[in-house]
Amino acid sequence: MKSETAVWDFYAPVYNIFMRSNRKAYEQMYEKIRKVIAGKNVLEIAAGTGLISKNTASSAKSYIATDFSGKMLRQAGKGYVPDNLTFQREDASFLSFDDSTFDVVIIANALHVIPFPEKVLKEIDRVLKPEGVLIAPNFIHDNTQIVSGAMSKLLSAAGITFEAKWDENGYRGFLEENGWKVTYDERLKATIPLMYVQCGRASEAELRYETFDPFEKYYPRVNYKNWVPNGMIAAFCAGTGVLAAGAVGLSLAKSIKPAIRKPAAALLAVGAAGLGAAAAWSIFAHEKFSYKGDRKLSKQIVEGTAKHIRLPENGTGLDVGCGSGALTIACAKRNPGAKMVGIDRWGAEYASFNKELCEMNAEAEGAENVRFMQGNAVSLDFPDETFDAVTSNYVYHNISGVNKQELLLETLRVLKKGGTFAIHDIMSPGRYGDMQAFVEQLKEMGYEKADLIDTTGGLFMTKWEAAILGLSGSMLLTGVK
Repeated sequence: MKSETAVWDFYAPVYNIFMRSNRKAYEQMYEKIRKVIAGKNVLEIAAGTGLISKNTASSAKSYIATDFSGKMLRQAGKGYVPDNLTFQREDASFLSFDDSTFDVVIIANALHVIPFPEKVLKEIDRVLKPEGVLIAPNFIHDNTQIVSGAMSKLLSAAGITFEAKWDENGYRGFLEENGWKVTYDERLKATIPLMYVQCGRASEAELRYETFDPFEKYYPRVNYKNWVPNGMIAAFCAGTGVLAAGAVGLSLAKSIKPAIRKPAAALLAVGAAGLGAAAAWSIFAHEKFSYKGDRKLSKQIVEGTAKHIRLPENGTGLDVGCGSGALTIACAKRNPGAKMVGIDRWGAEYASFNKELCEMNAEAEGAENVRFMQGNAVSLDFPDETFDAVTSNYVYHNISGVNKQELLLETLRVLKKGGTFAIHDIMSPGRYGDMQAFVEQLKEMGYEKADLIDTTGGLFMTKWEAAILGLSGSMLLTGVK
């Protein structure tokens, strides 16, 4: 839950500004909610900055608005707050309230970003009175809506990940499958279409499927992260907004002399344009690399590299700079009778990558033949000829101040004779020197086979993709020691 909390904490100060584009739809929703909650005891889950609660609570008898982001709740507490409204921090999957406490429970635009929405619905069922009402408006996805599709991708790139993408029928079906009968719904026009929904509990006869078991084991979902960090995108977007706002503010500041005001405003505008271009590129690249996107370039590269790793029965392979564990796990799955070891220094520059994430991904993939440990590519803590295969993907070009060919030799040092290797990186002459000469050097050292494959000519990506994504010079060094 920590990483998800961090995302919402980050966006808390600007959330209300972002939601202004949906003001008309929200005002329609407020009107509908006020009628339902009149004189009732209300609980709101995932209340965020209090947009709904602060605009509707005065109609209720009592209103508790909850969220798991402390910074969201601090924003909610600013400005006007109705006397009967209380803000409280809660985890939607483990509510602290007694059974059958509330007449109405509201959860708006949240079920689609919660990893296990079924569990949340089960908690709502527990705290809602027998004849209570669930109000569950939610953004829905319509492939015919170009603007909403673009907005959905933008939000995903910025770190607000959609765990589910329902259309209208899919959302109704999801609620019904989990024990709720939709009593009223209406589609409201918003940047992403908003489906306002009211529900009551479904009778046993109306239940079409077995409801969610809150005591079953929750298996983690694969999360290989993205090579373009969400924090980078958020920083570029925020910087663009700040500089653009500053440029506009200066241009309108008549109290400042034109000789100072105009150049300063122009400078801020140029900066905003530059950061805006960087934001646009980072969002584009994020989508291309995403395991959930249409292109899935990262997945293609990882799986394409893993194909070259062949391990003997009971053998062991090494992945240098494993990051989130994607290549380590891909190699392990291709060699089920062997083991893979993934090492990484997991530095601050990629703070979201860590050993725990790797282990979670291995569990989600059902890969039991892997283990992860701290390590440094510059000086591997293993004796010569330890492993039956070695691999790496886009690691060495990030290491500054070290000869890249020496890094390759350090990795190959721990490879057994007869073992396979597949190392993928941006091996441009400026970074690596003459790699053809290096291949010949390996052959002179007695390597059975050594090949250098250009992966930008259609193997992993096109020349255009490599150029626009900063991957020109990508090569795959493969062979047998």
